[in-house]
Amino acid sequence: MRTGTVVSYSVEKGWGFIRPDYGDGKDLFVHISDLRGCAGADLVSGTRVTFGIRFNKKRSKYRAVEVRLID
Repeated sequence: MRTGTVVSYSVEKGWGFIRPDYGDGKDLFVHISDLRGCAGADLVSGTRVTFGIRFNKKRSKYRAVEVRLID
């Protein structure tokens, strides 16, 4: 699993962005359906998370999946 920091998350919209620690400068999209063991309200700016990545063919971009809070 990779680690990163929540940049932004909209509870109303159910999606946001995570900045990975591996530092390529690209934020990853995260959708509420990819949260595990946490809720959208837990993802405030600056929250540390672990996640996997998956390529989204429809958007031709990578996205964060299996997102969990770091204790």
